[in-house]
Amino acid sequence: MDTSLLDKAIVFAVKAHQGVERRGKDFPYIVHPMEAVSIAATMTGDQELLAAAALHDTVEDTDVTLDDIRREFGERVAKLVEEESDVFMEGVSEEASWHARKQASMERLSKASRDAKIVALSDKLSNARAIYRDFKEKGDAIWNIFHVKDVAEHEWHYRGLQRALHELAGTFAFTEFGQLVRDIFGEPKPERINMDDYEESGDGYTAISYNHKNGKTMMKLYAPFVPISEPHRELEVSWNLADKGLNIPHAHRLVTDGTRIGVEFERISPKKSFARAISQEPETLQRYAEEFARECKKLHAIPCDTKLFSPTENRFRAAITKLKEYSDEEKAKISAFIDSVPKATTCIHGDMHIGNIITNGEKNFWIDLSAFSYGNPLYDVGMLYFVSHTGDDELAQKLFHISAAQMLEVWTYFIPEYFGKEEPLESIDEKVKPFAALLMLMYYTWTGNPPAGMFELVKHSILEKF
Repeated sequence: MDTSLLDKAIVFAVKAHQGVERRGKDFPYIVHPMEAVSIAATMTGDQELLAAAALHDTVEDTDVTLDDIRREFGERVAKLVEEESDVFMEGVSEEASWHARKQASMERLSKASRDAKIVALSDKLSNARAIYRDFKEKGDAIWNIFHVKDVAEHEWHYRGLQRALHELAGTFAFTEFGQLVRDIFGEPKPERINMDDYEESGDGYTAISYNHKNGKTMMKLYAPFVPISEPHRELEVSWNLADKGLNIPHAHRLVTDGTRIGVEFERISPKKSFARAISQEPETLQRYAEEFARECKKLHAIPCDTKLFSPTENRFRAAITKLKEYSDEEKAKISAFIDSVPKATTCIHGDMHIGNIITNGEKNFWIDLSAFSYGNPLYDVGMLYFVSHTGDDELAQKLFHISAAQMLEVWTYFIPEYFGKEEPLESIDEKVKPFAALLMLMYYTWTGNPPAGMFELVKHSILEKF
């Protein structure tokens, strides 16, 4: 490996920062850029990126100029250093407030190249490590060493950095950064919104959606019975899935109306769910059911990042422990069924039905991703079976805007498109029923109300067979 460029950059950085102390640390400043290099090396072996990590503070904090970097290390390294230096932000003066400068910096970072984000994350993670060490030793007194002493401002900044750097989700560095932000500031706190700014746009079993009057954003507020972990997880999942090849609306932040908690997203406009499209044009039912099957097959063909997501079966194993109506022997049989399911690492939506996919006429987008995980695709198909076989017109109209008979029709068109025409519908039904039963049990532990037919389905599809 030719490390001559990195070696040269390290020597250059040592000289540039010579005699400078890291603020409040009692050790040479050069320790910070060297730590940034070691962090960047966990994400790339690109010598120019590593050199940029070593040099990232030279232009902003020393007499070194960007032309000096360009002359010594080339245009690409100079560009990366420029992107990491706030002094080159357009439209933001040095006289602007700290908050305004950080806001502009995060907006610029969110649009930056992946290479620039690697350099930035290396810098920010090194800073977060230092803050965490001091926080463990001194508590909130650590904020007194900063120019801005309001901890809420620092929390706002670091949460914003997470959003701006989400393209690097899946790297050990991004995971560590997120954990340190939680360790320092706690779990993300929802921001209070004014409901007068929103108009209701959709009603579901677990959440209601609202469009902002500005036309740019929308939000989903979860029902009070849904565990608070769900909106937290949906935000994190959306960040982790960004730039991973799936069409999803970008998630912005956690929000609350004072009672309910949810997530704010970019608004896809014009848009309508497949369910809404069928309700408006019933003659399109077969077309949308088959297109939905094709989208599901594409989703289930994607290998899931098992470092970012958990096995979908974990949700059901956790639910089993909360079932008070079932004996230990019956719980063991339900667990035995889960054990029998062939393992897989393909992507699982977790709440897969025609209300959770939207279209703008050109592209389709998956939404409601809080249960995204990996595992056997039959867990997902079980959800579609569950919602297609309720037999309850009022519930079907409330959730999907079509009749129970139409929902069942969606299922009958979905099956041959998803599984092929060789296997009979009845055979597939029997294969999928126990997965639907698991979903019913999980929702039962949330709401305390058993879905219609739950006890019978659990009995005939699982308990009598295991």
